[in-house]
Amino acid sequence: MTVLIENEQLRALISEHGAELTSLVEKNSSREYLWNGDAKYWKRHAPVLFPIEGKLKDDKYFVEGKEFHMTQHGFARDSKFSIVNQTLNSVTLELCSDEQTKTNYPYDFSLKITYELVGNILKTSYTVKNTGTQTMYFGLGAHPAFSTLLAAGDRFEDYVIETEPRTTLLRIPLKNSLIDPKNAYQEKCSPLEITHETFKDDALIYDLKQEKETFILKSKKHGHGVSVSSNDSKALGIWSSYPAKGQFVCIEPWWSVADTIDSNQDFKHKYYTNVLKQSTEFNASFDIKVF
Repeated sequence: MTVLIENEQLRALISEHGAELTSLVEKNSSREYLWNGDAKYWKRHAPVLFPIEGKLKDDKYFVEGKEFHMTQHGFARDSKFSIVNQTLNSVTLELCSDEQTKTNYPYDFSLKITYELVGNILKTSYTVKNTGTQTMYFGLGAHPAFSTLLAAGDRFEDYVIETEPRTTLLRIPLKNSLIDPKNAYQEKCSPLEITHETFKDDALIYDLKQEKETFILKSKKHGHGVSVSSNDSKALGIWSSYPAKGQFVCIEPWWSVADTIDSNQDFKHKYYTNVLKQSTEFNASFDIKVF
């Protein structure tokens, strides 16, 4: 089932499958800002990354000595969520732990995601609750993909990324989909001229140190685009498909990251992991503004 929410300016579609945003349209112009999910390049639109973001070393981890397996980005993106609240301009969906989730993730949890339209902004909010008796460890991230075909005649290379307020950020290298924070370096990232070759070595990852930052993707020709803002995300990834030349760019706020290249695979010691005591909650959010 797909849920429609709208206000005077925007219309959004959210699927119960993965609680995934699948469309974001500016109503007056009928301009679609989200990637269309063409499987030839990348079949998704804006998957939810939970209970890990990125890849685990050897796709496995350990909790109290017990081995678990999980593929990249976790299982939430392929799980069926339930609608717990809906209004004309907002919807909240929930995923709860069950026997199936416990086969590769041993914790009891509730993950709620709220999408709300306010003017020309889509606000996305997450609430993770520990519903069990043991301390819970988890990762969380967003993965929205934005179209680079906002007007007739657009080309991928017509688009640029800008950041504010900081224009120089700490870049974390990737090696075989694992991060190498020990070799992080400062990089001037605004403006960032993008081509498909920009992503030949996978995503660009920036350590945001949980400080407010806005990433703007816009056309140099006509000026339309999106901004993605977060007040407290730990990192952010910029990615597009390569060598398949999809006409999209992902701007991804993350509250965790992939394993490090030297990870000992103990989930409690995972780099940038999040920790929840019994009955406590974790809250995070980010905004997508269209223009």
